[in-house]
Order: sequence, then C-alpha cells, then structure tokens
Amino acid sequence: MSCVPTQRIHSSTFNPTHADYICCFQQLHANTGSYLIAVFHVVVSSAVLSWVVKSLETGDKSRTEAGLEIALASLALLASLALFVGLRCESRRVIIGYITAQVAAISLLFILFLALIMGLKAGILDDPDHNGYKTIEEEMLIVVEILCSLAVVAVEVWFLTVVLQSYRYVTQKQHYMGVDREEHL
Repeated sequence: MSCVPTQRIHSSTFNPTHADYICCFQQLHANTGSYLIAVFHVVVSSAVLSWVVKSLETGDKSRTEAGLEIALASLALLASLALFVGLRCESRRVIIGYITAQVAAISLLFILFLALIMGLKAGILDDPDHNGYKTIEEEMLIVVEILCSLAVVAVEVWFLTVVLQSYRYVTQKQHYMGVDREEHL
C-alpha cells in the first residue's frame, strides 16, 4: 500500500477508517502511529540532550562537539513537538515542517552510513587523534556503527511513511470538509 496517493479520493467518499489510513502492521490509525512516533522522538531527543549535558559537565566532550549535539537534539525535539501540534490542529503546513526535518535527518544518517562504509570517518566513538585502526575490536566497532546507522535509517524511513499517511489523511479530510482550517487560524 503506497504512502503517496496515486489518485485523489472523491470528496464525497472520504472514510476516516479506510485501510489507507491504517499503519503499524494494520493495528493503528496513521494519526495514532504518528503520535507514537512523536512521543518516541521526544523521549530519544530528551535522553540525548540530558546525556550530552551530563557528559559536558564531566568534561568528557569538547564544547564544540557538545554544542553541535545539543543543537541537533533540540531541533529534533522541536520537530517532534511540531508534529504533535500539526496533528492536533490538523495543520498540513506544520506536518510538512516535520516531514522536511525527517527527510533532512534521514539524509544526514545516510551520509554518515556512506562515510563509515567508505572509511572517510574512523568511527563515531574513536579518539580524533587516533589514525587508522590498530585492533580487530576497533574494526568490529566500525562494522557495528555501520549496521546501527543503516538500521536507524531504515526505521526512520518507516516512521516517515507513517507520517506521510497521516499527512494524506489530514489532506483528504480537509478536501472532504471543504474547509482548509489553516486559512481560518
């Protein structure tokens, strides 16, 4: 079942319980799945923020690295909160903002995956002063990082398809109602 509509549903036949709006192995409505995705991203972003602040306080991270990580985690947190607001208000513009942030995150994760595969980056957990790999454990750590980054890309693409189903639901509901709620805000 495609996430991108292939043909427009006629406005008199809108059914909010239609199978096109079901996700997560046919168990949840797309909006419920999107809410759960937003909760997941809020929890993960909050955990990353607290971990970075804690490691900054203990002196385990440089200020530049921690600043970048705090900025990225804050953007992810704001995008997830925007998804909540967009779903609650049925605002297509806000949902598109989340979709844009999600596509950017997937692109960055895929670039990280490619950089790890091509050996352009020694590893996420490596010491920056360390040139090359010296032990088999370090090489295995890179393989684990490659597999983890690919798994995260796959999960985020799946999350994106669920949010796209929610976007389609909101769009078709607005076409059915004949009113674009965003124009009246």
